[in-house]
Amino acid sequence: MRLISPNETLMTRAARIPCPMFYRISRFVSRGLLRVEVGLRAIGLALAIFISFLLLAPIQWALLRFKPRFGRVLPQLFYGTVLRLVKVRVKVSGRVPQEMAALVVTNHVSWVDIPALGALFPAAFVAKSEVSRWPIVRTFARLVNTIFVDRNARTSIPATNAAMLAQIKAGEHVVLFPEATTHAEGPQPFHSSHFAIVEELFKLGPGYAIQPIAIRYSSTHAAWIGDDALLPHVLGLMRSPSVTCELIFCEPLPLDEPMPRRAVAQACFERIASAHGNAPTAPEERT
Repeated sequence: MRLISPNETLMTRAARIPCPMFYRISRFVSRGLLRVEVGLRAIGLALAIFISFLLLAPIQWALLRFKPRFGRVLPQLFYGTVLRLVKVRVKVSGRVPQEMAALVVTNHVSWVDIPALGALFPAAFVAKSEVSRWPIVRTFARLVNTIFVDRNARTSIPATNAAMLAQIKAGEHVVLFPEATTHAEGPQPFHSSHFAIVEELFKLGPGYAIQPIAIRYSSTHAAWIGDDALLPHVLGLMRSPSVTCELIFCEPLPLDEPMPRRAVAQACFERIASAHGNAPTAPEERT
């Protein structure tokens, strides 16, 4: 048997035991690089907003006023830039129709839903009226024909529905989040009030359809729930690993025959819940 010298034993142990100093330095460098990356992304986002607000916003306003068809290009470029800066990748699943439906219905998880959908196809969004009071955000919202609705006043629903119908008649795609707020646990019961426009769409003749889209993320930290502060969530996305936002196109609902609004809401909910991976259950009655 070969005897092991004390010096050899110490050297062997040293080789086996990681150097604490090395890990401390490595951790310090990693944190420093992450802070630099987050800082650069935050600066990039701030510059994108600044340039868009001062330079592109007037151009977008002029396009919407005089050449509405060309007013779709700049928002899609802006949405794509935001997604890259907050490290969100969009993945499209399902059969994407050749022509997008007039009304797009989807579950709501995060503010990221809007740039994810907006970068994929031009659309107007139905948003809560509080957004119209947020500085800067309200300007961008108006420049993409956002339709505002007061969730606390049922009397505002007819006006909102009329605005949605007017956008659709003008050839715009309207995106509706019928849950009325964000949820991280999968699709929740849909409100059916805004589905009342389906009866009017049917009267307009063939060529209109409803496109349900299920949204899900590869990580729970992408969810932006309720009244969470926006800026910390944005910075959190920049600090975290990249996230995939999957947009799952469900089978469209053709408007070849009249359907009650609750039946349409139910059908959209079931298709979205099924695509999302949840067993579809009958939503509670909500108007």
